[in-house]
Amino acid sequence: MSAAILFTFQVDTDSPDLASPLPSGDLVAINQISTIAQASEWLGPLAPIAISPFFGITILAGVTQFGGNWNVPHSLISDNPVLGNPYLFWTFLFLTILTSVPRFTKVSKPFAQAIDQVETYAAIITIVLIRIVTVFPSETAGINEVAVVHASIFTFSASVLFCLFAAFNIVVINTIKFFFEIMVWLIPVPFIDGILEITNKLICALLLAVYVWSPTVALVFNLILLAVGLVVFRWINRRVHYIRNIIWDQIWCLIRPAYRTPEIAELMVFPDRPLGPFATKTRLHLRPHPEGWELTQERLILGDKKLLLPSDSHDLKMLDAILVNRIEIEGAQTAQLFFSKRYARNLEKLSHLLGVQLPKPHSQINTMIHPPASNRWLNLP
Repeated sequence: MSAAILFTFQVDTDSPDLASPLPSGDLVAINQISTIAQASEWLGPLAPIAISPFFGITILAGVTQFGGNWNVPHSLISDNPVLGNPYLFWTFLFLTILTSVPRFTKVSKPFAQAIDQVETYAAIITIVLIRIVTVFPSETAGINEVAVVHASIFTFSASVLFCLFAAFNIVVINTIKFFFEIMVWLIPVPFIDGILEITNKLICALLLAVYVWSPTVALVFNLILLAVGLVVFRWINRRVHYIRNIIWDQIWCLIRPAYRTPEIAELMVFPDRPLGPFATKTRLHLRPHPEGWELTQERLILGDKKLLLPSDSHDLKMLDAILVNRIEIEGAQTAQLFFSKRYARNLEKLSHLLGVQLPKPHSQINTMIHPPASNRWLNLP
């Protein structure tokens, strides 16, 4: 469905405070230039913050607090009360060290990657807070502040649109960055993780230096990275959900042992190949059904997708492997459904809840010692 969206930036020139001798055409031109400058100022640093959230905000706060002689021309840094707070700088510097050091070794890196999503959300919240605290408390009747955007039947302030775009921008770029970090982690080469982390920080610092020099150029770089990221985002996003599920479940089992015990007849799985309406590595929920089993892809806006696997034409078998467990589907449709080791100690109870066949113990042991080639490592293809 295609829809035309009209963006209109309005200035209340009827107010005596805003009365201007300039022609209306000049006011429109000034309005557009001001809007572009404001967009560059707020959206320019999103790429480096997405690449390294804690480190990026630390640099912005550091420039604000310790770069007084740099004569930074834009207000995001020079006049920002949030970035000017010393507690923000020292807090994010501490978080940068806390999350960066574990990424230097392959043993500790999974723990840092497990909280990568928390780091991303923290950066989004901080950016939104910077926008809200900077604009709204000191809101005055000026061109930037009274700008209104009309989109179809909805009306949003420019600040709300900037915040929504910032969140989307950070999530897309950070997701792709996370995927490549996992790919590098799987390469059995010493020190490569440390080199990647140093490179990550250098790129973040370089992009922020470009932003301090010219927010417009930084915005162009950001839009280029976002455009490239959107091309592969859906493919990568499915695999990132899979990786995070595998890593997070393992760590959370260590923190909360009760998490290992299945309580309901439901299991999160990821197919190793296209299956019905589902693409490879789509996050699915497997549940028993009166006619067999049902796979569901839960979607917030477009509605759920479902696929029924009738028991009279399909046979499901649960197997235990080294890094991830799996359910093999045989019959009218064939595939493997990978799932985390969360229930590795309670597979018998899980199989009973789902109504899935569980092989005898000696078969389980044989599977663990000799896993199939397609089931090694994290099965990322």
